Amino acid sequence: MKVNSYAKINLSLDVLGLREDGYHNIDTVMNLIDLHDIMDINRNSTYELNLSSNNPDFPTDKTNLICKLFENLKKFREINCGYDVFVDKQIPISAGLAGGSSNACEFLMYVNDDLSLNLSDQEIKEICRLTGADTFYFTNKKCVRAKGIGNEFVRLSDFSNKNIIIVNNGMSISSKDVYDNLKESNGGLGKVSVAIDSRDYETFYREAFNTMESVSEKLVEEISIIKEQLYELGANLALMSGSGPTVFGIFENYNDFENCYNKLKDKYKYVFKTKTL
Repeated sequence: MKVNSYAKINLSLDVLGLREDGYHNIDTVMNLIDLHDIMDINRNSTYELNLSSNNPDFPTDKTNLICKLFENLKKFREINCGYDVFVDKQIPISAGLAGGSSNACEFLMYVNDDLSLNLSDQEIKEICRLTGADTFYFTNKKCVRAKGIGNEFVRLSDFSNKNIIIVNNGMSISSKDVYDNLKESNGGLGKVSVAIDSRDYETFYREAFNTMESVSEKLVEEISIIKEQLYELGANLALMSGSGPTVFGIFENYNDFENCYNKLKDKYKYVFKTKTL
């Protein structure tokens, strides 16, 4: 069975502080984009989870969030089978687009239906919490303001069909390294979320920020260069997603959108034309 597993971008992100459980409290606005992996999931009788991918950098051991989620699921239900999962990987790995979290959540949703587990919303939320901070978002698939570890949602107005250029130079950044070196937060996303909810995009483009940029730009200097190029090519907003190094540009003008893609597509390892969902 083939399942699409979509990436997300952080339209804004503030990190508020470290929690006792080791996670950080965040305040973020997230939205899906049409960039996606294709997962081929098939039940087997070996009781084992077998992962494979077209991408040699895709982890197939217990560090993969699909494996972690499968083990966490077994804490809630007895599972009397295994699965073969092939991931046609299009989302860059360790890039701030939550591809791994998306894969894990889509796998959970598939197994829940395939085995008629009838997991409650609270059980799904807890399984996702045990697996990874971003994972639960992919049960929602809307524009949301997320707090806590990113799993307490308030729905915002629709933000679909925005032209997005994704640029990633092929480097990876450790989220832990970024979190460990963050300074004080900007005080939350009140202005940003109100602007999006009221469709005041001029204010949103002006107020949007990602506090993690201050650290990630020092680790990968090209992040700031890519942002500058996106603005020079007509982006209304250029921002890093998550802990990076992926940068996205939002384009209201379609001609600028196409021109930007053509200018950058051969310049960086990953450049995608996509839209918000």
